[in-house]
Amino acid sequence: MMCKVLIIEDEKAAADRLQRMLLQCDDSLSILGRCESIRSSLDWLSKNDSPDLIMLDIQLADGLSFEIFKEVEISSHIIFTTAYDEFAIKAFELNSIGYLLKPIEINKLRFSLEKFRKMRHESDRLKSADLLAVLGNFNQQYKKRFLVNAGEKIRTVFTEEVAYFYSMEKTSFLCTKENRSYQLEFSLEKLEEILNPDEFYRINRQFIVHISSLDKIFILSKSRIKVSILPVPPTKEDVYVSNAKASAFRKWLDA
Repeated sequence: MMCKVLIIEDEKAAADRLQRMLLQCDDSLSILGRCESIRSSLDWLSKNDSPDLIMLDIQLADGLSFEIFKEVEISSHIIFTTAYDEFAIKAFELNSIGYLLKPIEINKLRFSLEKFRKMRHESDRLKSADLLAVLGNFNQQYKKRFLVNAGEKIRTVFTEEVAYFYSMEKTSFLCTKENRSYQLEFSLEKLEEILNPDEFYRINRQFIVHISSLDKIFILSKSRIKVSILPVPPTKEDVYVSNAKASAFRKWLDA
């Protein structure tokens, strides 16, 4: 019986490679489609019958793919593809959820497909609610590094090198502790989701600061706080914590 597969993967090269490997393992597989985000996945799933199997990347461009299960009922079998370490995903093993660590090895993919074939005709597939219960304990993995353009080259900036992120003229930038700025494709809203909140805090609409970049803090009133950031921001204006965040900012500093 033909097996219908949906690939959800936000990196085109990775999706291309996964599709080739799937067909190499079993050329009778039918690849129904490919989605690169939560939004496009929800759109595809709302317009099509559930596939037999979904190859699902955990970290998508617009968030963790677990959000998909909150919006639609999934009756397909799932094989997760992830760059996270094995310790973080042991829960999947306990609940018979297949997973493959990136870079995917074809022998492990072949084994997962064999496991899927054995489970395929079982009636008690995991439902969306069951998946959410399992994945609710999944440890959030925060962004560790950023790939940026540096002239004609690209470089990796680790989060410990970052002093702050800022927005200027509707564009987001990363500023390193060495006072080098790089343009980013992430919005500050998205950065809030993927950065470790123990290290970074969004003090206002324009800045997300690393705790080590705070040079001086001036308490002007109960709800009025001015901060001095190093390196000095390119905005050339005083930086204030928004009134609505003043209390939470104090607690963050004292965590």
